Amino acid sequence: MAKTKIDFLEQIELTVKDTAGEFIKTAVTKGEGIFSGGATTFEVNTTSGFKAGDNVYIHDGTANSKFTIVKSVENDTTIVLYGDLSEILSGAVIKKTDAEKYLLHAIDVYSKYRPMERIEKKIITVPSRIFDLPSASGYEWQNGFSCVNYIEYPAGNIPPLLLEEDDFEIFLNDDNAYKLRFTSELMNEYRISYNITHRFDSSSLPAVSAPHCDFYCISDIASGIYLLALASRYSQSSGTLINADTVNYDNKPDLYRRLAKVHLGRAANWLGVKVSDLDGTDLEQSPASSNQY
Repeated sequence: MAKTKIDFLEQIELTVKDTAGEFIKTAVTKGEGIFSGGATTFEVNTTSGFKAGDNVYIHDGTANSKFTIVKSVENDTTIVLYGDLSEILSGAVIKKTDAEKYLLHAIDVYSKYRPMERIEKKIITVPSRIFDLPSASGYEWQNGFSCVNYIEYPAGNIPPLLLEEDDFEIFLNDDNAYKLRFTSELMNEYRISYNITHRFDSSSLPAVSAPHCDFYCISDIASGIYLLALASRYSQSSGTLINADTVNYDNKPDLYRRLAKVHLGRAANWLGVKVSDLDGTDLEQSPASSNQY
């Protein structure tokens, strides 16, 4: 079954909420919403933590549940959401989707090890040595990330004829634009295979372009990043990459770092990499006490 945007966010938020519910803001509707002027007004038990512009998910357990944006917070018990949500049932939960930014970050981290491969066929109308890089909408070449897997030229041969690595290069031209250059003129057509980061699109199924079997891996990475953010928040650190050799399990920051290590460790094991490859620091180094005499 294809995983939806909601599946991913629920997986991340439920994991983090086990020990950090204060980082996830919720409000419960007291009655039916009133739709007027493109927005729906709800009476809720609290508006604490919500503000205009917040991305939220309003869930009542039916097909009416959906993502929307807070238009305004009128007072301590009234919140206004964009869209006609008048069909939402009483007792629906309005939840801030803070997890989405961590999921997007996690997809980028995951893509470093299991990128999305795309193919673009280039039909050549004028023989040339220099061509634009792939630019299909939503699957454009990503400078600093994308790489060429292979180029088939001429396209369509069986078995395919693949160019050698020294037959082409990616270069920066005088207009500061990256281009694809070949050692000799090409004609007819060629096929280029290249890598990009995976996509997260709530309007399609599955919501993430990664394989279904990697659902929990991506969720674990996102949960780990989320928990490191919590550790940073509670330790008033300027960054989320906190050295684990000072761990003290008696306070929240250290608890969140320990849980982050669990989630990132599972993902690292699945991907066949080290934990430090996922979070940018070494969470598995020896405790400082073992080096002190």
